[in-house]
Amino acid sequence: MNILVTDGDNRSALAVTRSLGRLGHTVLITDTKKKSLASSSRFCSRSIATPDPLHHAAAYAGAIMDIADREKIDTIFPMTEQSIYALNRFRDSLPAATLLACPPQSVMESVSDKSALCKMAERLQVAIPKTLYLDNADDLARIIDQIDTFPVVVKPALSRIQVGEGFLPGGVCYASDRYALEKLYASRPVLKYPSLIQEKIVGSGTGLFTLYGENRHLALFSHKRLREKPPSGGVSVVSESVVLDQEMVAASGRLLSAVGWSGVAMVEFKRDRRDGKAKLMEINGRFWGSLQLAITCGVDFPALLLGALHGTSSSALVDDYPAGQKLKWFLGTLDHLIIRLKNNNATLNLTQTAPSKCRAVADFLRIWEKDTSFDVISKNDIAPFRYEIASYLKNLKRRS
Repeated sequence: MNILVTDGDNRSALAVTRSLGRLGHTVLITDTKKKSLASSSRFCSRSIATPDPLHHAAAYAGAIMDIADREKIDTIFPMTEQSIYALNRFRDSLPAATLLACPPQSVMESVSDKSALCKMAERLQVAIPKTLYLDNADDLARIIDQIDTFPVVVKPALSRIQVGEGFLPGGVCYASDRYALEKLYASRPVLKYPSLIQEKIVGSGTGLFTLYGENRHLALFSHKRLREKPPSGGVSVVSESVVLDQEMVAASGRLLSAVGWSGVAMVEFKRDRRDGKAKLMEINGRFWGSLQLAITCGVDFPALLLGALHGTSSSALVDDYPAGQKLKWFLGTLDHLIIRLKNNNATLNLTQTAPSKCRAVADFLRIWEKDTSFDVISKNDIAPFRYEIASYLKNLKRRS
């Protein structure tokens, strides 16, 4: 098949490219520049530069449709939220033979809107952190006196808010006190739109990854985050496969069935140390950064999704994988270390039980460990790591 993978500078795009390229499919990569992380792979047949979906959504969608028609693309794998949103708007204009590997826009919005998701979770008796809902920045004055414990977590309801032909990026922030919270709402444009203020949950973060369809899990995988960037909570830089948590499996199934989900999703939980409950953090309806860990462990989500889309996959649940396998993003672990060395636990909103700076250095230096693989580094496909190192050094030079 001819496969188009978007947003080639993402690690998830590299994982999809390697997965489907190894199976013999012809994989084309798009990004805002011709050279990208995924296009550096020997499994990429060709790369094509496109407009930026974050700022030029219509032009981007038009370029992708032209590529799909010209290259006889069977399946498009949109790898980021902005690409999914941009392409979903023009889904009916794609060539008839081309499948878009994501749910339609109405279904995507039902999980990407964090306010709607949390309210639905409460109705379905899925535990969430204590949450306050705001329609806009002015709502802060109405609810701020209800907050009796800091720090708190501030989340725009949408990670990407469409403004004209572009998107206003959102992101999770933390407020250590009332003054910091008021400053956030006064200074961040994205908080003029609906948002949430949640209690900060202390506990281990666990991602449940699923290929879901026909009201059931078709494939399942789970990992816990061992290190993140930033350390206070963000993308995983070291993760470890873990045994499936049946509470999380059941909760995610109720949520995804309620919205009629069909496709891959990452359902993120934190196990609250206070009451032991798994609290829902969010659902991402796309491939995730640490996708390579699942593939390495034998749950090949890109291949399974492709099979499900084209009706060639088995109906049996795929959920058999080894626990205790680790995945490292090497440059991510370096960034994690640098952030830890520059800041103390209080600045990073870490608990007193967080590892010391000496421990952080020791953890970083244990690069090669038993049962550990890397998501970018591959001895059989080393060019992406060379590309990543070169890009990292360019960014360092630009910042200095």
